[in-house]
Amino acid sequence: MRNIPRLVAMGTLALIIVAAVAGWIFLAEDAPRGDEAWGGVDVNVIQKYAADAGRVARTPIINTDQGDLLLFVFTISGAVGGFVVSYCWRKLIGEKDTVKSDCPLRQGEREQP
Repeated sequence: MRNIPRLVAMGTLALIIVAAVAGWIFLAEDAPRGDEAWGGVDVNVIQKYAADAGRVARTPIINTDQGDLLLFVFTISGAVGGFVVSYCWRKLIGEKDTVKSDCPLRQGEREQP
């Protein structure tokens, strides 16, 4: 008798999950594929108005769509951000006011000896 609310909650959760999976399977059949795929804002909106204005698309100076260059750029920027945050961790989270930090971002706030 005490487990009835829990059973109702678990049954409702299971029903929601089954409905979501079934909807995903049945609706995935109607999704456009290949050349019919949905274009992004660049293709459907910006290029349309640019063509109406007489401007044509140019190739970018640094093309990140080729190979893994974009992945490499995000990996390097994440590593640099992680190093900066870990270097300045105590000053960022404010453990103690007496902690002297060598964080280059907080040089103006450093106490002079």
